[in-house]
Amino acid sequence: MERLRLLLLSEREKLKGYSTGKKLSYIAEYYWLHLLLVMGMLFFTVYFVYHAFFTIRENWFYITFVNSMQDAGEGSALQQGYIDYSGYDLSQKNVLFNSACYFDATRQGGTNNAYYQSFIATIEAGALDAAVMEKDNFIKVAESGRFQDLSAGEAAERFAFCRDRFVYCLPYDETYSETEIPVGIDLSDTALVTEYGLYEDGCVLGVSAYSRHPEAVVLFLSYLGID
Repeated sequence: MERLRLLLLSEREKLKGYSTGKKLSYIAEYYWLHLLLVMGMLFFTVYFVYHAFFTIRENWFYITFVNSMQDAGEGSALQQGYIDYSGYDLSQKNVLFNSACYFDATRQGGTNNAYYQSFIATIEAGALDAAVMEKDNFIKVAESGRFQDLSAGEAAERFAFCRDRFVYCLPYDETYSETEIPVGIDLSDTALVTEYGLYEDGCVLGVSAYSRHPEAVVLFLSYLGID
């Protein structure tokens, strides 16, 4: 601290006879890196304080569209339509639509990317409520137990209304089931394909195994005209 004090005194004496413009020029020339560091620290301090105390972190609903051909993310017509339909108050919680996720679990090494790791992390953290993707890709992910068994527990009653749309898979874990179980809902004839063009060859929705808002998934299906 003493060295810093002496340095400041020395610089103050050096600049005493300079004009304001010359002072600014001198500081910019010799201390630009220090200024950048201070500005960077100030920016990140404000950023973290804002996000820690003023942003909404709870969700009404969070859905991801994997490998979608059109934008269905934040600010999209699809998202806004669901918000209007649901009546959720965004001043209380968020409605998150993510269409920036790309992986192919059917291909060798197709899950060795940051998108897939992030996708799995949001599921296991209980943040993601549902995911939509192509059927083959979906089944490969579902085999690992990432999506709910729609014939078990509360899910059996909650999603009984779309039983004729169920998509099945055989789990990796044979101790859970040695026969195929319903893990997805076919949405190939809904507006996701026919109106919004998110998928060319159809798509399937899965309810996250750790979804905290399954009722919001039901509302999304109703929004698409499935009831």
